Amino acid sequence: MPELTNANIEVIIREVSDANITFSHLREELIDHICCEVENIMQQGFSFQDAFDNAKKMIGNKGLKKIQEDTLLLIDKKYRLMKKTMKIIGWISMSMITVGALFKIQHWPGAGILLVFGFLFLGAIFFPSALWVMKKESKLKGNLFIYLISIIGGIIFIFGILFKVQHYPGSALLLIIGFLSIGLVLIPAILISKLRDAQTKNLHLVYIIGAVSLIFFLIGVLFKFQHWPGALPCLIIGSIGITTVFLPLYTWKVYRNSESIKAGFLFLCVGIVFFNMFNLLLALNISKNVMSFFVIQGKEITNTANILQDKCNALSEKIITDSLVSDTLLKSNVIKVKAISDELYDFIEEVKVDLISKVDGIDNKEAIDEVKNTALIIAKDNYDIPTILLCGNTDNGKSGKASLIKTKIENLKNSLSNYCRSDINAENIITKALETESPVFIKEEGRSFSWELYNFYHLTTISTINKLCFFQRNVRIAELETLESIKSSYLANIQKLTDIK
Repeated sequence: MPELTNANIEVIIREVSDANITFSHLREELIDHICCEVENIMQQGFSFQDAFDNAKKMIGNKGLKKIQEDTLLLIDKKYRLMKKTMKIIGWISMSMITVGALFKIQHWPGAGILLVFGFLFLGAIFFPSALWVMKKESKLKGNLFIYLISIIGGIIFIFGILFKVQHYPGSALLLIIGFLSIGLVLIPAILISKLRDAQTKNLHLVYIIGAVSLIFFLIGVLFKFQHWPGALPCLIIGSIGITTVFLPLYTWKVYRNSESIKAGFLFLCVGIVFFNMFNLLLALNISKNVMSFFVIQGKEITNTANILQDKCNALSEKIITDSLVSDTLLKSNVIKVKAISDELYDFIEEVKVDLISKVDGIDNKEAIDEVKNTALIIAKDNYDIPTILLCGNTDNGKSGKASLIKTKIENLKNSLSNYCRSDINAENIITKALETESPVFIKEEGRSFSWELYNFYHLTTISTINKLCFFQRNVRIAELETLESIKSSYLANIQKLTDIK
């Protein structure tokens, strides 16, 4: 009966070790089983190498790992529970995210709840359990550092996406930490681990190209999300590196000797297709024609406000300087109306300057120029900063500057109405122009919103600027109506006195 030499046994031991069998007793049993099987085949006149190859074919390419997984399922209740939980939660979370995304696109109620719970299950349950299972099955090759960074960076990144989609405060910080931990820590750590593997020496250069390209791409995505300069070059370098360099080289080195199409190759190609689709959508800018429409709309509102302001200035100047008007109280009221109206108008102007300064990262002097010409605004489509600045960090939107604007509008409405008590028509116009009704019920959403959220939540920069211009125009409408009412009332009283005489 042919017997195995020590060298033959070492080959078998190395084969089992390369399969990353972590159960010591199972490892010994597998080595013993393969040795016996090889010896039985060698009895039929085969050499050791042929017998060993036949034994491996009987076990299959993934046979040793499958044996360990089946063993874990049988004897490890915790592993069995965790793997079952991972599968169920994975299906539930992805279903909720998919349906939530559809509801979000269609503006149907319930989208926020589906997305929140979907991402919550994905980040807090599925992702950690999946990594734990991979760790248990030695698919992470025992690298504790990679394991921890995968969990921490992955969870932060997942919740960063959730906060970004839902426009919660803190999304920028979470995304930055997530991108940095994955792009600058996790990917280099995995690359180093791959470069230490002597069995994949012919793929080392490919891995380096892929890792560097992916890092550039992730940096580009981060810069794009944050509206930082330099996003486009990083996206271009990353995309070209992954699709036109890494993919062809990896495919040629790994699948060139394959006699048939491998499932891994198909998944790789599909993954690259979806990668390019995402990259294309990310690189698309909002149509210039659409943006031009908002810029033109804002200019028209501003022009109307300027015309009304000129009329207010001319009317107030005429009343104050008119020698026929001897009523000092009248002149004092006109000056007060002008002052309180200008105060609110200027405050809204300061909010516009502050907003543009923050979204474009410029000083107030440059921001003032962009207020005058909104076509110069770079981040016209940014909606995170406007929402945070105007609505704040609370659910009701009352911790931002919109709440101050509302209070000032209400104060102005009350003050101007006091000058028009005898003029019902003027009072109605002022009330309509300076309306701050709250809460506002939105039929499509099926719920009510505060005035702040209704007017400023999730608006792009250019839309927010236009909305602020709209309020400035209404301030001038109310001011002009008040001045005309005061003048008409004064002239009516003069006429009455004349008639009496």
